Amino acid sequence: MEPKIRAVRRAELTQVYELLNLVFATKEGSPVRFAAQTEHDSTFRLRHGRVAVVDGRVVGYVRIFARTMLIAGTPVLVGGIGSVATHPDARSHGIATALLEDAIAEMHRSGMAASFLFTGIPGFYERVGYQIVREPSFTADAREVAGLADAGSWDVRPMSDADVPGVVALYRRAIAGSTGAIVRTARTWRDPQAWLDEDDGGCLVAVRDGVVSGYIRSRCRSYGHAVLEAECSPGQEGAIAALLAAVGQRAVAHGERIIALAPDAHPLAAALRSLASTVETMDVEHPMMVQALDVRGKPLRSEPVRWWNTDRI
Repeated sequence: MEPKIRAVRRAELTQVYELLNLVFATKEGSPVRFAAQTEHDSTFRLRHGRVAVVDGRVVGYVRIFARTMLIAGTPVLVGGIGSVATHPDARSHGIATALLEDAIAEMHRSGMAASFLFTGIPGFYERVGYQIVREPSFTADAREVAGLADAGSWDVRPMSDADVPGVVALYRRAIAGSTGAIVRTARTWRDPQAWLDEDDGGCLVAVRDGVVSGYIRSRCRSYGHAVLEAECSPGQEGAIAALLAAVGQRAVAHGERIIALAPDAHPLAAALRSLASTVETMDVEHPMMVQALDVRGKPLRSEPVRWWNTDRI
């Protein structure tokens, strides 16, 4: 089997969605989700979809997610790796490795400074140059989280479209000077909502005196109620506790535990560490991995990172 490795053609995208559904159906959802992840991502370009083709049939796929990331506070172009899939009848022929090497070459050509991914099989990606970045992971009893704070001093409600500019501005202030944060616009903020399975109330805001002081994003998953990210204005750390309590109430209603990744010195981490039921570990099931392509002398793994995985992959 000698596949041709190249950029995907628009006429082949239906084959790609069918392949992704075949490979990930039990874990990720339906072809509609994979189509949305491509068609509703304003950053997607055909050259970012790398395919392995045999006799006109797509048998392998890797997606590059073009993002702008802060490294030591400086925005640089980076590439996330996701949707890595090989058709079951084409496995054990090195197709995934060939696609990853091709994707890395494409990221070099595109001037991307680094690449990142989340995975449950880090050993595979280490062979092509990726390294694990450890970050704290928290698990807590939802009932205890629900009683974390009295939200009476905050108006905690679902985020509306009118809130997006304020939330994006809050996010930008929170990530200034950091490493690992993705730079967002109002449009790229909205894009992931088409594929992240966030139900009504998936993003909550905490409002005081008519001003959005904090937000939290979460979603129901098979393994628990996952907190995807949370930020607040300086001096408004109580907003995080109030928002987390609201998420805990939702998780109790669904019989779920609370699960979160959080930067080490973040108010979300502090709130979770205050609970007796919280279990913290650095040995996460699906760690973040990075590979420096050209960071122009800027540190990538030598300082604390601020990863949120909401708009990644």
